[in-house]
Amino acid sequence: MRLSLVPALSSLLPLVYSATPPTVEIRNGTILGVLNTTRSVEKFLGIPYAEPPVGTLRLAQSIPLKSPFGTLNASAYGPACYNSLNVGNPSEDCLTLNIWRPAGETSSNASLPVLVWLYGGGLVAGYAADPKFEGTNLTANSAAVGKPIIIVTLNYRLGPFGFLNGKEMAELGLLNLGMLDQRRAFHWIQENIGAFGGDPKKVTLAGESAGAVSIYSHMMAYGGRDDALFHGAILESGGAFPLTGPDTPAFQASFNALITNTTCASTLNGTAAEKLDCIRGLDVPTLRASVGKSTGQSIDGDFTRTSLINALHSGAYAHIPTIVGTNTDEGTTSAPTNVSTLSDLLGPVSDGYFRPRKLPNTTASTLISKYSTNPRLGCPYNTGETRFSGGALDKMACSIFGDIVQIAPARMIAHVLTRSGVPVWRYRFNQLPPGGEMTGKGIGTAVEQQYVFSNVVNATAWDGNVAFQMGALWASFAHDMDPNGVVAEVGLPKWPTYGKDANSIVLSGFGSSIEQDTYRGDAIQYIIDKVLPDGAA
Repeated sequence: MRLSLVPALSSLLPLVYSATPPTVEIRNGTILGVLNTTRSVEKFLGIPYAEPPVGTLRLAQSIPLKSPFGTLNASAYGPACYNSLNVGNPSEDCLTLNIWRPAGETSSNASLPVLVWLYGGGLVAGYAADPKFEGTNLTANSAAVGKPIIIVTLNYRLGPFGFLNGKEMAELGLLNLGMLDQRRAFHWIQENIGAFGGDPKKVTLAGESAGAVSIYSHMMAYGGRDDALFHGAILESGGAFPLTGPDTPAFQASFNALITNTTCASTLNGTAAEKLDCIRGLDVPTLRASVGKSTGQSIDGDFTRTSLINALHSGAYAHIPTIVGTNTDEGTTSAPTNVSTLSDLLGPVSDGYFRPRKLPNTTASTLISKYSTNPRLGCPYNTGETRFSGGALDKMACSIFGDIVQIAPARMIAHVLTRSGVPVWRYRFNQLPPGGEMTGKGIGTAVEQQYVFSNVVNATAWDGNVAFQMGALWASFAHDMDPNGVVAEVGLPKWPTYGKDANSIVLSGFGSSIEQDTYRGDAIQYIIDKVLPDGAA
């Protein structure tokens, strides 16, 4: 059954726009947006929040936007930041954000809560203009359930432009630039969102995968310092990877490649500043082709001082209400395939995923022993004997990697935050998306995003149902710091906090329910106790 029109699927409606654009005045100028009269939503796209990070500002911390832009036509997205998939018309001049608000909100009514979305992609991919994150439907649906919010999405630098490491970058204090871009955008929101009708004191951060990792990195930033930039968090499928310093061999090799593989070889014996000046002069294709593959978040001693597991256990993080969740079949995006024997599995498990060093063989072997070789018990779950790739133990591998990368971290975060007295809500997303080409991936990492924003392609009635419900929950949380303000209206059971019973909601278009977050308990606890801490600085 296919539906052409339900509230959650209203992206299928023709877009009707007003001839007179909505206008907002901020310090830098006048912003002209677009009104969607069908959904009664105003959007403002491609707003710069920092000076362009080009020329001498390449590989520098982003700085506030100083230049006035006069009148800005905010009817189209800005370019994506350079990314590994080369999507979104990428450019270095990419530090822009996008805003959606229910129509009619003005600066005289600066009271709406704000939901800020950070895309995932392993800190090498992703862009704010991804159609999955188009905010019209979520904004309209939030108003429809009486929890109106403003949506903000933003670009941040990726790969070598945002997360280049090496001892030189450390010496110059230029690490984790992409996350500092996010931080710069948060400050812009504090200064300007009131002009759009938003309340800067009611900002919730939401993100998926690397977006979720970014959020908890802000929660523990500067040793857990509270800069009052946000007061709630939604973590979708985030990992908890051990972090290292910036001068590990792989990180250093990536930086060194920019020197030895380019005209910057003349600075080989020069200072860090001389090397960086040369790198800033390279053209973009040369820089991208020459840099090594290893980039990412590192411990910088300032913004990022330790790995998540250490910050949590020391209490050095922002204690704020949090939603933390995962999808049923997380491992389909991270697990190796063509695994036929247990010995084939030992190496990949020991190597891990985004790990700075191998797990001891005894740890890897013990972990493997806690999982069944029976494909009926493997991932994608609930698929019986069916295999979706060549290896006899691929479904076992998928179970292990999904638990290591996403599910054990989510359970750990929920437990620790709950013990600290923070209200936590846990979810498991359990809706298989439409489209047969994705069946082999099951309910894998990232599929929930299109449901949060009610942008499901080829949606069935069941997809539309859970999409509307999920967006309503997120809006209620952002609005009131409690998702339960809409459950009766949208047909969901009350969503209890995690608590000592490890309560979790299972979100499905065929009927959502409450479960205890205890499945695969022995294996996941072993990951929390022995795998996640290993190598965590």
